Amino acid sequence: MKSEVAGKQIKVLRKKKKMSRDKLCKGLCTVQNLFLIEEGEGLADMLLLVSLLERLGKSAERLTYILTAEEYHRLAQRDKIEEALRFGRLSEARDAFVEYQRENPPGKNRILHMYEERICGILALEEYVKEMGGDVAGQGGLEAAAAYFMAAMKWADTCEGQFDRAFIEELDAGEKFLSMFEVENILLYLYVQWLMGNKEGQMELLEALYRYLRKNIQDDELRAQHSAKIGMLLGARYLEKGDYNTCAELHEEILQLNRDNGMVVCLLPVMEQIVAAYKMLQETEKMEFYTVHKENLEGVFQEFNVSLDCINKLYYSCCLRQYFIEGEIIAAERKCKGISQEELIEGIYQNKENLSRVETGKANSDRKKFYQLMGRLGVDKTRYNGNLITDEFQLLSLERDIERHLARAQTEEVVRELRMLESSVDMKEKCNQQLVLGIKNKEMHRSGEIGIGEALERAKGLLELSYHLDNTEKGGERYRRIPFQNEMYLFNQVCILLRKDGRIGEAIEMMERMLRTYDAVKEDKKFHFRNVHLCAINLCRYLEMTNRLDEAEKVADMLIQEDLVNGKITQIQRVFASKFDVFEKRGLVMQEGKKYLQRAYLSGEWCGYKKDYERLKGIMERIYPKEPD
Repeated sequence: MKSEVAGKQIKVLRKKKKMSRDKLCKGLCTVQNLFLIEEGEGLADMLLLVSLLERLGKSAERLTYILTAEEYHRLAQRDKIEEALRFGRLSEARDAFVEYQRENPPGKNRILHMYEERICGILALEEYVKEMGGDVAGQGGLEAAAAYFMAAMKWADTCEGQFDRAFIEELDAGEKFLSMFEVENILLYLYVQWLMGNKEGQMELLEALYRYLRKNIQDDELRAQHSAKIGMLLGARYLEKGDYNTCAELHEEILQLNRDNGMVVCLLPVMEQIVAAYKMLQETEKMEFYTVHKENLEGVFQEFNVSLDCINKLYYSCCLRQYFIEGEIIAAERKCKGISQEELIEGIYQNKENLSRVETGKANSDRKKFYQLMGRLGVDKTRYNGNLITDEFQLLSLERDIERHLARAQTEEVVRELRMLESSVDMKEKCNQQLVLGIKNKEMHRSGEIGIGEALERAKGLLELSYHLDNTEKGGERYRRIPFQNEMYLFNQVCILLRKDGRIGEAIEMMERMLRTYDAVKEDKKFHFRNVHLCAINLCRYLEMTNRLDEAEKVADMLIQEDLVNGKITQIQRVFASKFDVFEKRGLVMQEGKKYLQRAYLSGEWCGYKKDYERLKGIMERIYPKEPD
């Protein structure tokens, strides 16, 4: 599997579903385009790749993407537009959108046309919301938004101009397949129609969309955040109808799925609705449980100056994909191995200036030359890759399950699933060795089978199969390139083992160098969030342990704000616990510490970290005992 791995996975998934190419790609691309993607002969724009995978029920979040500088720039442009929209900076969003349109004409590309119509609709909707609506101009803005969203849906053949009984029957029968872009466009259209007073038939369609997600989307994180979006609209309709039991039953399911995955996209409106439903049902205990957690989350957003609106947008999805620029990888590996440009280009380019332009992002290598360069450097050439080299998306899901169990210290589950993973992948591949043997190394050390010294040497050896700790730049201030996910997992393991071995200063130095590496990339960590996050959590703890309290608090505040903006709060309780420890060392436990300890144990409870929750709650009850009635 040395071609475009995402295309091969699409082919495997499509055949398992016994779906024709025509049915999968309808409205997104031509059958010939899909054929080339599946055979590893065609590169897909990220919008297309994500949409194809989502129509097959899978998330693109588990893949790592090695992109050309041009592709990376296009993603950065889209991110800039969508971030400005979420935070209400409409003038900035319009300017960025105009620039994007000028540089990326859609031509005959249907999905790019869909994207442009969608952004036009969001702009019209946000302008209406900003003006608070209600007047003639505002109603006109809503009509324009509705027209744009309908145009976006027509480009992707989402509907034929209406959502009738036949459309719902197609969804229920498994004859209609939708990406989450398409689902969001439907929700945006229905929301605008609701604002305009056109409510007829919405509940039936929303219920069908919810059934579609439950039946077709196997990825839990993807289903969690889009179920919350549908639930947000559907719950409002149940409450208006007075159907409180159905509202509560629906939202219990949605909230549990989001809790399990640490997602908070569109979650607060759902929590508000379930509180209202339980209040009407006089279910006091459940009402109080959700009220406490709703108020805690609202308080966190307010304290860290993050607008609640930014994660409650129907068009916002938590995207934690990993993007890398091929030129930067080529340059870093070449310099680390001591290979000159002249040596690397032999038989590939005629002069080193062509390679220089690729390495600096001024030009893009074609596919054949890229494969030749990566092969000569000994780096896997796959442009779309996960932590694992595999054709089976199911194994990427198994990897995610292992991550969850590791985070919750569920060792028996980790050992069982690790065995399954090791027996299912080609262990000759470097990245497979790094992930599987890295987790095994951690487990062997935890069980006492090997000591710290041996575990540390094993972790370093696995890491340096592909990532070299001495490959630094700027006088050793940062590493030359950002690590892939499997490399970052091992890097973090090395730092943890160094700390356990009493070498905490060395671990901190490595982690700070790594954070500076991320800070140096063009998009300031946005496109590499999943990689760096756990490293930063541990750095925060280590800074606090060595009494570098101001620095620890600064890292903690950054992490919390990033979690909130990204809509995923997995392990946020650890950061709040570190903030409590900082205040405790400053002697400010009674003034400020209680708030952060409470945030910590409530966050641990909400996200299902039972051991953390019980430990933190015990500390809370010991330090701040309740006064007798």
